[in-house]
Amino acid sequence: MVPFVLSVILGTVVFWAPLNSTTALIYATSMTIFFVYWVVRSYSVAVAVAIGLWRIRQWERIDWPMKYAGWQATHADAEAWSWPRHMVIIPNYKEDEEGLARTIGSLAAQANAKQVVLVMAMEGRESGADAKAARLVDRFGGHFAAMFSTFHPYGLPGDTPGKGSNEAWAAREAFSRLIEDGRDDIRRYTVTSCDADAFFHPHHFEALNYLFLSADDRYRTFWQPTIFNTNNVWDVPAPLRIPDGLSGINRTANIVLPVSVKFPTSCYSLSWSMLHSVDYWDEEVIPEDWHLFLKCSFALGDRVHVEGLYLPLGNDCVLTDGYMKTLKAHYEQAKRHAWGASDIPYAWRALGAKSPLSKWRGMLLASALGKTHVLWVAQWYLVTLGIVLPSKLAANGAPMPRWWTHKAFHIPGPGWHLENIANPDAWTQIGKNGIFEPSIWLNLDGLLVAICILPLFLLIYMEGTTRPPRPSYITRRQLAFQYAMWPAMAIITFFWASLPALHAQWLLFSGRGLIYHVAEKGRRAVPEVSAANGALVLQPMVNAATSSDARQDLA
Repeated sequence: MVPFVLSVILGTVVFWAPLNSTTALIYATSMTIFFVYWVVRSYSVAVAVAIGLWRIRQWERIDWPMKYAGWQATHADAEAWSWPRHMVIIPNYKEDEEGLARTIGSLAAQANAKQVVLVMAMEGRESGADAKAARLVDRFGGHFAAMFSTFHPYGLPGDTPGKGSNEAWAAREAFSRLIEDGRDDIRRYTVTSCDADAFFHPHHFEALNYLFLSADDRYRTFWQPTIFNTNNVWDVPAPLRIPDGLSGINRTANIVLPVSVKFPTSCYSLSWSMLHSVDYWDEEVIPEDWHLFLKCSFALGDRVHVEGLYLPLGNDCVLTDGYMKTLKAHYEQAKRHAWGASDIPYAWRALGAKSPLSKWRGMLLASALGKTHVLWVAQWYLVTLGIVLPSKLAANGAPMPRWWTHKAFHIPGPGWHLENIANPDAWTQIGKNGIFEPSIWLNLDGLLVAICILPLFLLIYMEGTTRPPRPSYITRRQLAFQYAMWPAMAIITFFWASLPALHAQWLLFSGRGLIYHVAEKGRRAVPEVSAANGALVLQPMVNAATSSDARQDLA
């Protein structure tokens, strides 16, 4: 119940706090502090993204075996470059075979593919899964150190259908096959949790090989690549390119920012030793990535941490065979992601248990988790309505403090008086009596928000550099329409960020479960990662039919 209650209180505070003199003063002070944080956060994110994209360009130029040879020369006890093995688990259910082939192809193209062990984590209840897996193994098996399939049974006690339960089954099957029966050394393995739509940079696992071998604490480290939803970004409706594009920008910033609490997301790697020591993913949990990190932290202590792997990894945006259907599917995926709020009580309850994790670190993780999910809902109300609505209420007698309502700052910029739309005489006027005003008077909080326009423009530009080149079927007019969507960001983020998060938390609050839906992610082309003019580029290679087969419930 806690996530929903906190989100509702913080989200609705803009409506009721201005109505009482005490709460109005608390609100005004708190919001000013919040917007100071917002300015710092906005500029920090812009700088962090610039640093992250620069690091990507630098990492793409590195000769990883040569770099390791230089490191190895000063470390007499270092293992050989060829010592590690990198097990990649691809959980999937009713995925398009050619879509899976694209992901596997990006793994087969790795410069050190012979160090990769690929596990096709199939669902046993999928009709034809065995034949599909066999075809893929026949097609790609020769590229890897090993490639085999596992089949997750349906209906196991305490087992919730989803990515985590499938991965847990696959990892245990792999342990039996490779470690117990094959007598291999678990200490030399990393495990990569891989989405079925992931597309890896060709030197991803060379970089991981280097990071694993040279790490100060390899058995307590998660490695997180920079993930961008760029595989099919040009094919999704223009409004959705904003949240899809910003997701990659925010993930990059979070990896770079030194003060951020880092969690692994979507596709990540860790040592098999650490994963085995905590008994793998929890089968009853849907949001497996952050939960696994929390589980490892509470079980193993403060040394568990996330490090960046600054090579781009492409993911698909949600895409179906219809415009409105795609909008709905994106909402459902956002709701599933927001189900991670279920980890809030898990984290806080774990603080009360005996654990090698320090109380300070445990509080930090639990607080960061709570802040992320509560602001996921409430941030929209605070930023979008947090100044406008209390100002309107104050103009009608609400006791907001004068120092907050005083508009002392006059700046150029569009001022909108939408309340005048109902008056036809206002349509031709410019100024306070019209709909549009060429300059605006702002209070302190409004000025702080206005200051954030520069980093927003920088983020729009930098997000554009992460995309593949505009395909020929996207006209210049359509491109212009895409950028025309940015002024509507408030509407877009409400329906495809804040509202689905509130919906997920309401389901938790009401005691109902969330059914795991596999998001449909059709595509027009198979991308290839390359670098052009110093920017991340995903080049179309082979045309592929857009998937139109509806993905079924996993439940």
